Amino acid sequence: MSRGCAVAIDPGERWIGVARAANGSSLALPVGTLDRNVGEQAMLESLRALVGGDQVAQLVIGVPLRPDGLEDEQAQRFRQWGEALAAELGAECIAQNERNSSASPDVRFMSTERGRGGKSRAPGRRSPQRRRREHQRSHAEAAARILQRWLDSRAGAEGRATADRDCQ
Repeated sequence: MSRGCAVAIDPGERWIGVARAANGSSLALPVGTLDRNVGEQAMLESLRALVGGDQVAQLVIGVPLRPDGLEDEQAQRFRQWGEALAAELGAECIAQNERNSSASPDVRFMSTERGRGGKSRAPGRRSPQRRRREHQRSHAEAAARILQRWLDSRAGAEGRATADRDCQ
C-alpha cells in the first residue's frame, strides 16, 4: 500500500467537495470545499492546504455514471480533470461512481433564527449566507461519502483476498 493519505473530490461545475482519510485509516472525513473559479493553480494550492500538506497517495474522483454504468460526456470531463489533478499531486487516480452521494434535504436546517439578537425569520427560512455555507458543506459531505464507499469496497476486496488465501 502506498504511503500517503487518500483524498476524494466531488467535482462540480462551480464547487469541489474534498474529503480525506489518513494513511491506513478506514474513515473518510469531509475537509472542505474549493471554488473552481479561482483558477487551477490557486485551487491546487488550496487542495494541498486542505489535506494539511500530507502526500496524497490516491485521489478518488467522483464521476456521475449513467444508470447502465457507462460514462457520459460530463463524467468523462470530470475523470480527465481528476487524472490531470492526480498527476499534479503525484497520486494514483481512481474513478468512483458518485451515484447517491448527494444528501437528501435535511430537516435539521429548518430552525428559526429568533433569539439571537438579530432579525427573526419565518420558520424554515435561512439567510443567503447560511444557504451558501450549507451548499458548500454538502459538497464536502458528498466527497466523504464517495471516499467512504471506495474505502469500504477496498476493505471488502482485501478481506475476500485474505479469506481466499486462508482457504488454499
